[in-house]
Amino acid sequence: MAVVIDASLLVALVSGDPRADAVSARLSGWLASGERLHAPALTPFEVASGLTRLVAAGAMPDDRVEPAWEAVRDLPVTYHPLRDGPSVVALARSLERQSAYDAAYLVLAHELDGACWTLDGRLVRNATRLGLPVRLVAGTGSNGP
Repeated sequence: MAVVIDASLLVALVSGDPRADAVSARLSGWLASGERLHAPALTPFEVASGLTRLVAAGAMPDDRVEPAWEAVRDLPVTYHPLRDGPSVVALARSLERQSAYDAAYLVLAHELDGACWTLDGRLVRNATRLGLPVRLVAGTGSNGP
């Protein structure tokens, strides 16, 4: 089963977030077992946005942005272009979202016959209600950044 990771995992991993250990353990397990990691091509933009929010809130110093970015860039993630915009829009509306970002991860997971992994508990609840393949990283129990 393909592993699609969302930006919340990457931001938590590199930002000093208390959930970083759970994310790191999960990523290490996938990589040790030979799993390939996948994400939509929009993911680096979402990571940059997440880092921006942390710096603006004073939760992360400016001088940690570059090493955090390099750590994300060095992860073996295959980024996929958006192939089916209408499906992403339809799913976003089914999830009652006003943006398509979360839906892009879920559509990619469906395309790859895999599951989307996230820190966003609300996304997991809403997507599970629709029968979508989404999983919360164990030990985090959060709504994400």
